[in-house]
Amino acid sequence: MKNKQSLFDAAANVGGEALLQVNAEKSNAAPAQRTVRSKTLKVIPTAYFDAHKKLLDENKTNLDFSNFIMEALREKLVREGGL
Repeated sequence: MKNKQSLFDAAANVGGEALLQVNAEKSNAAPAQRTVRSKTLKVIPTAYFDAHKKLLDENKTNLDFSNFIMEALREKLVREGGL
């Protein structure tokens, strides 16, 4: 019986000068973790919740309230030059 090898192993040994080559596997190092901190806001006016609900109902946003706050904070920091 012949010594069988996978198609990929056979292809790796042929055409070393070919334009398209298979790259060797890279190490599976864990990606850098994001640094985050938990923060609880003390008081949020109910008018803000109502305004956000209105935006959701009118399909002007699809973000939940927490993500909406994060996006607004990011936009403000970019506008002010903090990011």
